[in-house]
Amino acid sequence: MEPMAIRPRHWKTASRIGVGLLILASLAAFPSETPWMIAGWLVWATIRLLRLRTGWGPLAACALVVLAKRLPWTPGLMLLAGVAASCLLADWLARQSQIGWARRAMVGAETLVLWTAWALMAIDWQASVRGPRGVTIMLGRPVVCLGDSMTSMGPPHGGYPEVLAKLLSIPVVNLGQPGITSRQALKLFDRLALAEPQAVVVELGGNDFVQGEARQVVEENLEQIILACRQLGAEVILMEIPRGFFSDPYWGLERQLARRHRLELIPDTAIRRLLLQSPTMPPGSWTGGPFLTQDDGLHPNAQGNQLLAEHVAAALARVFGEGIRRPRPDRHFP
Repeated sequence: MEPMAIRPRHWKTASRIGVGLLILASLAAFPSETPWMIAGWLVWATIRLLRLRTGWGPLAACALVVLAKRLPWTPGLMLLAGVAASCLLADWLARQSQIGWARRAMVGAETLVLWTAWALMAIDWQASVRGPRGVTIMLGRPVVCLGDSMTSMGPPHGGYPEVLAKLLSIPVVNLGQPGITSRQALKLFDRLALAEPQAVVVELGGNDFVQGEARQVVEENLEQIILACRQLGAEVILMEIPRGFFSDPYWGLERQLARRHRLELIPDTAIRRLLLQSPTMPPGSWTGGPFLTQDDGLHPNAQGNQLLAEHVAAALARVFGEGIRRPRPDRHFP
């Protein structure tokens, strides 16, 4: 009898540990991984529903995680939240009927509707950060990289634009400046216009956050830059800036701008890899760091520049087609 008494306690402990790990993994998930993070909670809710138990626990926990991460509430995400709430209400009503077949039928319908809403949310989440496709390449007109020290850098490694120039079949102009904010970047527009770019890669907003600038101000500045580039006939590639490990105080600013203006977004996965694999912070510090950042743990070294350049080249190829790349048999896709 003693093992039978211990087993439920062990199961409950294991369940609590599993839930804790799921919460931690969900909070640590990158924005681009949001659909799969939510899918993990839906799998748990589905298992409970199929066992004729209520699914409110996993669904409510998922909603709290989304709020804690301060993700942008896209139409797809709001649709999924509304469907989940409706399913919980329908499940409660089916429980009141106490008719077994009705409950099972309702569980099947809830599961189908929930996963359909998730699929629509996932499609919407990805489509919202996609720019135009098949844009004609204009030889001679450069790609301009506008950003802070993550773009500019200096000796001995230079910045990623210097590496990008070796990957593309068109010129690349580096307008990055160390420590620059989005407001200061507006003053570079005359130099940007003189370059007559066909594409502008914007990597701004990190220093604004460090200096305590309000989200609305940064949004207005970035929007001015985007509209000004569009007036020059240039496509804008927006680089997503990570501002918090678990939660984004700017509520997915770049993702909202990308959706609003139909811009190609480079997810913050690229910069997060640089930071997470830095030799000055975990987990890179535990493994000695795969030398993607300099000793300050913030800026890319030669390999970090290569990584960023490949992400930017891939984004440009999605917009302009593979013809914008310089042919290289050993090319690596991020």
